[in-house]
Order: sequence, then C-alpha cells, then structure tokens
Amino acid sequence: MNRRGSARAKVRCLIVIGTRPEAIKLVPILLALRKSQLIEPYVVTTGQHRDLVDPVLALAGVTPNADLAIGKPGQTINDVTVATIKGIDDLLGDFRGGRAERRSRPRMGVHSTGSERQFPGFVVVHGDTSSAFAAGLASIQARLPVVHLEAGLRTGNRNSPFPEELNRTLLSCIASLHLSPTSKNRDALVGEGVNPDTVFVTGNTGIDALKWAASLDLPWPDPRLEGLEDGRELVVVTAHRRESWGAGLQGIAEGVRRIAVARPDITIVLPLHPNPRVRSYIEPPLAGLANVVLSDALDYVTFARLLKLAKLAISDSGGIQEEGPSVGTPVLVCRDTTEREEGVVAGTLRMVGTNPDVIAAEALELLNNPVAYAHMQGAQNPFGDGFASERIVQAFEHLIFNGPAPQQFGPPFNRESVLADAGYAFESDEAVLAGDRV
Repeated sequence: MNRRGSARAKVRCLIVIGTRPEAIKLVPILLALRKSQLIEPYVVTTGQHRDLVDPVLALAGVTPNADLAIGKPGQTINDVTVATIKGIDDLLGDFRGGRAERRSRPRMGVHSTGSERQFPGFVVVHGDTSSAFAAGLASIQARLPVVHLEAGLRTGNRNSPFPEELNRTLLSCIASLHLSPTSKNRDALVGEGVNPDTVFVTGNTGIDALKWAASLDLPWPDPRLEGLEDGRELVVVTAHRRESWGAGLQGIAEGVRRIAVARPDITIVLPLHPNPRVRSYIEPPLAGLANVVLSDALDYVTFARLLKLAKLAISDSGGIQEEGPSVGTPVLVCRDTTEREEGVVAGTLRMVGTNPDVIAAEALELLNNPVAYAHMQGAQNPFGDGFASERIVQAFEHLIFNGPAPQQFGPPFNRESVLADAGYAFESDEAVLAGDRV
C-alpha cells in the first residue's frame, strides 16, 4: 500500500537482450523479478542472435514482450548500433502513443497496472556489446534512466577487446546506477570519475545463471557427447573473439591440436561459433582428430553441464572466466588482456594468449601435474556467491519505492545520489513514485 492507501502498481523495467551471454546473465534477474510485487519486467530482444537467445529464454519460461528484429546478414558494428537505436526509439514512441517528444525529466511509470502502454521507469542493459551501448544511448536520449549490469570491467586498452572495452566505457558515461560484479570493478569506475554513491557491488549474475542451469536435467543434444561422465578426462574449448580472427584463432586451434595429439586419452569438446569465418580458422587443424568433438553451438544448459564435468577450460570468452572457477574448473584465457584481473590474481585464471606453444605447454602442465592442477583448482572464485540477482532486484525496489536496502556483497549505493543522477528533483518519495502522467 502507498501513503494514500491504494494498491501500489508495479513499475515497468525495460530489459534489453541482444546476445546469448546477455540472455544468460539476465535470466536470473528475470527469475528473481517474478517474485517482486513492485517491479514488472518488459523483455526486449534485439533479434540479432535470435537462434541463440530464444532457447535460453525459453528454458526459463520467458517470452519476450518485443523483438526489434535488427538481425541482417553481413551486418557491421555500426549497422547493429544504428538499428538498435532506431528500434529502441520506436519502441519508446509506441509507449507514448506515437509521440516522439522528449521529456524534461524521467518518470517512474504511469500507474496503470497491466497496461501495454505503461511507460517504463528504467532500462537495464548488460555488459559491453554494441547493442547494449546503443540501447543505453537511445534510452538516455529519451530521458529514461539506465542501469548498467556488469559495470566497471576494464582492460585499460580500448582496442582490446574491441569494441567491447569502448562500449562499456561509454555506457559508464550514460548509466545512473552501475551494478559492478566486484570491488575492483567499482574502483575502476570511481577512478574514471563515476560517483561512488551510484555504484553497487553485487557479485556476477553469471554465477547465479550457472547454478540455475546446473539444476536442469536435460538430455545431451549431440550423441557424441553421451558417455562423457564415464570418468574420461574432458577439456572444453571455446574460441570466437573478433580481435583474434585470423592468426589468433589459428594459433588457438593449433595449440588445441597439439594437446589432442599429446594426450589421446582425453576428450576435447569445442562448440563451434555459428559465424562461418570463425569456423574457417578453427576446423581445418582439428577436423579428423579422434579425440576432438567439433559440435555446433550448444545450448547454455548443455554447456554449463560440460563446464562442470571438464577438468580444464581453454577459452577467449569473458563469461567463462567467471563460470569455470564457480564449478571448480580452471581456465586458460586465450587473450592478451582481461577485464577480470581478479581471477588472475586469485589464481583461478591463467593468461596464455594465442601462441600455440604457450597454450599447449600450460594445458599439458595442468593435465599432467596433479600438484599444479590442485593448486589452481583450489583457488577461491572472486566473482560471486550465487545471490547477485536477489541483491539487484532488492536494489531496484529500494531505489524506486524506498524499500529495505539490499544485502551487501561489496560497497552499497546511495539512493538519493542515483535518483539525482537520473534527473529527479528529490522533493519527496511520493513525487518520485508518482512521476509524470500522460
């Protein structure tokens, strides 16, 4: 009940999902929002990777409310950015009944529960993709407050990874609430001039997602994966990152080939990215090796199960750097830089780049040396405890309805500072909650 005694309507939260990693890390928040009596999610998919995103959402019983349908063959980064900005702008215009004018300050939503025309109170974007940056830019231009999930990851080199480092840095200039996985991420934001009172350290929702996925019992989608639980050692490999296209991916594939030849008693599973260019670098050195399984892209639940079974992961992915250690799987990172230095310091990650000599040597050291392996496997995961999503939803309720402050994983945020950054004249809770009406 609000102060006037009437039932309190939910505030709509726009959640934008472009890629499978975004879907994976946003699903736990969507599941947690189902329990909220105050916040209603409105899920928007960009449509750029529909075949990868929709199955993840379906596993969680989530049907998108809107699809921007921006995916086109041969798109450039700028194509994705422009299409996302237009798609979000058109969607916000639909909420306004076709009116495109901007507002002088944000509103927290029109109090008409269940109305498809209810304007959202805020938008959540995740991570570092061009679609996430574009959605944030389109939203802030419409005076819709932006919440950035997984904020503050940095390598310090805007060309590595590209364009991810640039996108997440730009989003930090846009967001009013920064949800950082670790205190190190918070420190990076503060060092760039972000108000520390607008940063909340939550842990990473990727850990929450892995717990959820591990609880699902589904059959193996590829018959070649059956029998992996028979005790044979398993290595999981992923490679796709744009800055590695060419010599980098070729180096990763050659390193994996050498591991397979040196250890014919292990099984290596490498789910191939759907991009044909990526496949052209990976397949030639590995095709025909009896102990290498080159599968199509795997659904998240299957991959989570593989990662849990694996003795070792070799990857240029960002999320696996957090997910592997959460299930006790050491990760060799095939990149020259990482925005997850905490794992390197803790010992759960080891940087190996794309040099095949280094990749093979480091992997075989861990596979052949039980002492070295036990030391790396036993390192403590610094990236989360599996309860980030509950903290985040509680933060939303605290921010908008002045509910109880969320439980802490790291330093908290200040409600008044976030509202002020979003453009609210902090007159009273009732004024903030009521917003503007149409």
